[in-house]
Amino acid sequence: MRVLVLDTSVIVDLERGGLLEAVFALSLELAVPDLLYRRELEEYSGNRLVELGLRVEELDEDGVKLALSYRQRASKLSLPDTFALALAKSAGFVLLTGDALLREFATAEKVDATESCGYWINCSLKAWCNRNTSTRVLLP
Repeated sequence: MRVLVLDTSVIVDLERGGLLEAVFALSLELAVPDLLYRRELEEYSGNRLVELGLRVEELDEDGVKLALSYRQRASKLSLPDTFALALAKSAGFVLLTGDALLREFATAEKVDATESCGYWINCSLKAWCNRNTSTRVLLP
């Protein structure tokens, strides 16, 4: 199973859309780097996210160096975003983001990146809904 690295915008979008619990119920592994978690999620609803199954991953020294190099090369990206990108790159994970600039930079770095709540989640959510409701759900 592939791991999806989320940026904060994805989590906020899922929460606003009322899909957070449904997405964590899918057979997906969802992760964030520890820096992003501490800076942007921990006080927001961090414990709840971890209870739902969010993995908080720590970058090793090379991963931190990679994140910092991304920050130097793309100063418009936030530090938490560069850590998410470095986690995806160093571990071979997929990056889910609602940030077009981050997605563009990730693609240039040859990181598998997709738009927030993109194809992976839509397909998995459709399958989950169809298994768990009497009504068939049609998602793009």
